[in-house]
Amino acid sequence: MKKCKWIIVTIFTLLVFISSVKAASFGMTSSTGTITPNGTFTINVGGNCIGRVNLTVSNGTLSTNSVWVEEGYVSVRVTAGSSGKVTVTATPTEGFSDSDANIYNPGSRSVSVNIATNTAPNVPPTNPPANQPSTTKPNTSSKTNSSKPNNVKPNTTTETPIEKSENNNLSSITISTGELSPKFDSNTIEYDLKLKADVETIKIEASPSDSKSTIEGTGEIKVKPGNNTITITVTAQNGNKKTYTIKAHVDDTPEVYLKYKNKKIGIIRNKDEIPTLEGFKEKEYKIDNHKFFLFSKDKIDIIYGLDESKEKGFYVFDKEKNEIKSKLIPLKINDKTYYITDTEIKRENLFLDRITINETKIDCYKFKNDDENYCLINVLKENGKTKTYLYESTENTMQLYHEFDWCPKIKKDHKNIIIGILSGLLTLITSILIFIIIKIKKGDLHAKKK
Repeated sequence: MKKCKWIIVTIFTLLVFISSVKAASFGMTSSTGTITPNGTFTINVGGNCIGRVNLTVSNGTLSTNSVWVEEGYVSVRVTAGSSGKVTVTATPTEGFSDSDANIYNPGSRSVSVNIATNTAPNVPPTNPPANQPSTTKPNTSSKTNSSKPNNVKPNTTTETPIEKSENNNLSSITISTGELSPKFDSNTIEYDLKLKADVETIKIEASPSDSKSTIEGTGEIKVKPGNNTITITVTAQNGNKKTYTIKAHVDDTPEVYLKYKNKKIGIIRNKDEIPTLEGFKEKEYKIDNHKFFLFSKDKIDIIYGLDESKEKGFYVFDKEKNEIKSKLIPLKINDKTYYITDTEIKRENLFLDRITINETKIDCYKFKNDDENYCLINVLKENGKTKTYLYESTENTMQLYHEFDWCPKIKKDHKNIIIGILSGLLTLITSILIFIIIKIKKGDLHAKKK
């Protein structure tokens, strides 16, 4: 008896468990079996499952190439070709599962739709009465029933209007020079393109997957050294847009190198890397047919270069000799911009030091055995001449430095001799004055006695 009860309980438990588990399923259906040429229909993909499904189509286009299914169905629009048959295939990706998160591999599902050979509505003919001739053809003759007006048109109100195409894909992109990376695919919208340093323009051609869509962004396009972003926009017949992006990089390695202080300075051609200088006008300049940017203000011409240690900076340029005269560092102090040069200051009792002013490192000549807060800096003026300025660090100020060359410098070891001579002269003069004063007083006394 106990054994029978145990069997009944076990069976009942299994039945409850089985009834509570939903069977996994995956499928695909179409909204129609026949479609007009270039017409649009809908497929439904999904089931009692969870995961991403990739879609492919032959003889047509899809509104999307993948969908996420989660215990239900997802609709996707399909645009048919002009003739034949449209076939759509749905393939679950890795990690697909049933509703209980168990791995589920149902395999691919496909559905096919025939493309009608004509655009007439698919209406089955009606059988005429036995005592009347068959009239399966539509009434298109000029003869009409006298009970109806002569201007009645054939019955076309049952025709389904053709929906506008959603296809905004490209079928190809052609570049006049260089190669796209990765290779073109209508579903890939971002590409890289590497171009040589001498490329200034490229020609881009593109073809749409659907002749009813329009394309913008093709033709001859100018490119500059460095990074360029090119966009091609495809607009479908129904107005939906899709943008393909090409990131074109023109080799911006310097083509012109100039020597300065036993170093090679490469002139930078990529304008995006050059800082803006207020008041300077930009223009193109050539050396041996190689272009670069020259910046001018009054009698100052400068270029932007890269030295062998990869340090970038401005340099004063001599157009007559095509050579670098000095390095130039724009420095703003108290709302005034000074153009610091690295030209040498040749004076006694100075030593070269590197200091930081407003987060900019510059060369400065300090005085030996003197206040460390002062140093001398060479500044390039707008007339092209260099002037020496005195910088004071505690107040962060700059002022023109005046040195009087006619005033002889007294060396430290001669100071004691000079001081001794001056002291002796002062003593002598003081003694003479005292002697004269005494004499004058004695003369006064003799005068009083008389």
